[in-house]
Amino acid sequence: MDGNEFKSRFLPFTKLIYKVSFAITRDKEDAEDIVQEVFEKLWKSRDSLSSVLNDEGYIITVARNLALDRYRSKTKRIILPFAEVSEIYEDGFIDSKIEQKEKLINVEKLICTLPQSQQTVIRLRHFGDLSIFQIAETMELTQENVRQLLSRGRRTIKEKIEKIYEN
Repeated sequence: MDGNEFKSRFLPFTKLIYKVSFAITRDKEDAEDIVQEVFEKLWKSRDSLSSVLNDEGYIITVARNLALDRYRSKTKRIILPFAEVSEIYEDGFIDSKIEQKEKLINVEKLICTLPQSQQTVIRLRHFGDLSIFQIAETMELTQENVRQLLSRGRRTIKEKIEKIYEN
């Protein structure tokens, strides 16, 4: 495979690779690095890529695996930054913005408490905007299994949020 064929076949997936990587790592720099790693890996194995029948599924799987490896290898995880103080808010608006940020932080913490498969499915669906079909293909699950993992994860998060805000 020459450079032009490689570019035309795989470069259109750049945004998708980034979305999948960011959905898992929740880190812009890591996601950008993973995009580069995916293309490096693809380029090194370009001669054997002719046997790949589904480019999108293959690329999503490579990106997902690299992102999960990076996510697991981080010793210190910063979930989400607290409210950016440098932002200037209108009167009365700051309280709602801080409250929204706190809720996002709590949801991200709750996602991190889920089993790994539920975390991955939720991140790919809600942060990566992947379809049920794409997630199923990527994770080598049935679409029904993906729906169940999503349902269980969402239900668990909802129950835990209700407990937090009851108090």
